[in-house]
Amino acid sequence: MNELSLLLIETLISVMTSITIMLLISQTLKAALLDLCPTEKQAKFWLAYTRTMMLISPLLLVLLINSTHNGDTFSDLRAAFIAALTGLLIGLIIIGKKMYIPVDRHIAQSDKGKSA
Repeated sequence: MNELSLLLIETLISVMTSITIMLLISQTLKAALLDLCPTEKQAKFWLAYTRTMMLISPLLLVLLINSTHNGDTFSDLRAAFIAALTGLLIGLIIIGKKMYIPVDRHIAQSDKGKSA
């Protein structure tokens, strides 16, 4: 397999895994953002921002691994898949931490109200 074909397949792996994860979390993320953001416009922005980051971060890791990894085709594809999943995992961890901050504040305020 030539270099260009391999790069295109690795890019496709990254984009398809990102799209799959985004489809899985999109509805619940949108609902959570609508609850957390003061306006619907802000929620739409953060949803678009999150989707963009969930596409870019895995793709960057795949391209980085592609430039440093030289093995057989199966090994290269495996490295691309690992890089894409690692990018998604990092993105989901960041999203989870950011989404939990307002929830944690709400819990803390709720606990203060109960003890008063």
